[in-house]
Amino acid sequence: MECAIRLKGVFLEYSGTTALRGVDWVVGEGESWAVIGPNGAGKTSLMSIIDGYAWPSRGDVEILGNRFGETDLRELRTRIGMVSAYLEGWIPGDEKVLDLVMSGKYGSTRIWRKAPPGEVRRAASLLQSLGCGDQVRKMVKELSQGERQKVMIARALMANAALLLLDEPCEGLDLGAREQFLDGLTLLAGRGRTAMVYVTHRTDEIPSGFTHALLLKSGKVLASGPIEETLTGRNLSSCYGVNVRLKTVNGRYYTIVSG
Repeated sequence: MECAIRLKGVFLEYSGTTALRGVDWVVGEGESWAVIGPNGAGKTSLMSIIDGYAWPSRGDVEILGNRFGETDLRELRTRIGMVSAYLEGWIPGDEKVLDLVMSGKYGSTRIWRKAPPGEVRRAASLLQSLGCGDQVRKMVKELSQGERQKVMIARALMANAALLLLDEPCEGLDLGAREQFLDGLTLLAGRGRTAMVYVTHRTDEIPSGFTHALLLKSGKVLASGPIEETLTGRNLSSCYGVNVRLKTVNGRYYTIVSG
């Protein structure tokens, strides 16, 4: 089976700072991973390496079967979808939802030509599969924040992305919008077709159905593996430096911090 991500002994150093320290990590095809850790743990640095915008100081990186140093990263990025709050500023409010989804095939936020019928059908199908098929004829400014985030997932998948990176995508969402967005990810995780990496510092944001977890602390891997074995009160206590108890409700993970 082709691995979506394979990192071996990865270090990332810049400006006298070591952001990642000997990271070993393998993500299998179709697996859904939550990457957990406090601020400064190295989560964003890890994502920067995976999507090819940062180069490891040491170590080996292989993404979707492509080893860094032996592949065209521009071509590789067309197989990686990204959902991040920072993309919001690039999306014009008068953009049609369907056009925004189709733009994902070209790595842009707008399309500049009439789309072929096949692309239109695929975009509409992706929206339908994420529970927002009724948004097809709307403009972006007419969507709720939660609906926007699900549309952004559809956009990320438009180019047949084999790997979906979600970098704290719930940042700025209110409770209702967050739950609506996470419901869409739960649907996607249940299909097991696309490898997903969801970065967060809150366990209650991990969508139900995610299969694995990676805990980072000070740039090092603290724990990694199946989520029910890795995401424990003991590991979280070590990761965050406080006493944590973990409670699971309907496949979601809630922390209780005690003194």
